[in-house]
Amino acid sequence: MAAGCAGDRIAEATAADTGPGPIMVRADPVPLYPDETGPAVLGKLRYRGGLRLTALEPRFGGWSDLRIADDGRRVTMISDRGYWLDATLVIDATGRLTGLERARLGPLIDTRGRPVTGRFNDAEGLAARADGGYVISFEGQHRLWLYPAAEPPFTKAPTPLTTPPGATAQPANGGMEALASLASGDLLVLSEEMGTGDDHAGWIGDGQRWEKLTYRAASDYKPTAIAGLPNGDALVLERRFSLLGGFGGRLVRVRAADIAPGRLLKGQELARFESPATVDNFEGVAIARGPSGETLVVVVSDDNYQRLLQQTLLMMFELTE
Repeated sequence: MAAGCAGDRIAEATAADTGPGPIMVRADPVPLYPDETGPAVLGKLRYRGGLRLTALEPRFGGWSDLRIADDGRRVTMISDRGYWLDATLVIDATGRLTGLERARLGPLIDTRGRPVTGRFNDAEGLAARADGGYVISFEGQHRLWLYPAAEPPFTKAPTPLTTPPGATAQPANGGMEALASLASGDLLVLSEEMGTGDDHAGWIGDGQRWEKLTYRAASDYKPTAIAGLPNGDALVLERRFSLLGGFGGRLVRVRAADIAPGRLLKGQELARFESPATVDNFEGVAIARGPSGETLVVVVSDDNYQRLLQQTLLMMFELTE
């Protein structure tokens, strides 16, 4: 249960050392611009509030992707150390994201029901299935696992899906970073590092049969997440990093008609996440339906468990296109 108000909202309780359990998460509001003087718009995105999430629990952090339930309130995230977190988004009367409550955290489990560890725990992409289950893409030991619907989530052992052709040759830290279920029912997967230049390897299929395609990112950017839109389009989140420029991001829209085997996917840019706007290592993107039918876009940043240097940001926007 949450306590306090904006700026001091707490998802109460403590996380167990093993297995799923409640966790205390502090959610402090963050402005789109640190000095609060910039416009509340990035390209085709209108800012609807954001949070800086912190927790004393050492397992908290490294959030690589997220999905939001059909109710527009329950959010589920996965981390690159093999944990999941779900919580309820707090939305105020004006439609802004102001807090987080009823948070739970637990370990992802392997096919034998044991917590994933070591090179098997780097969860990167998350796709929600119509039956309430999830597909997760892992890198390091490149694979896709299908978790059946469960309460709490990820507490039933997963079933391995067929690995896309050539995917095992991806770099250990540059694998199937971006994953989503499309309106067609197909899974779309993009590799962070495999490819040539700005063209990244990708696959589309049902989890058993796969066809190759290619995704073209902007120069110096790499695909990190995908969210499927109800009309079959896909939103792709791209990230860049440099020692001088720090982190940046780009959100593009790929039309449904262009998503097909053998195609070169090139998206239309919707927004860029760049300084002086509030930005960090954005790795996950999800969509939700707002109370008036508007399309909401939610992004999360991966702090790489470097809490003194990076932060976990959860930011919500309205797609104005």
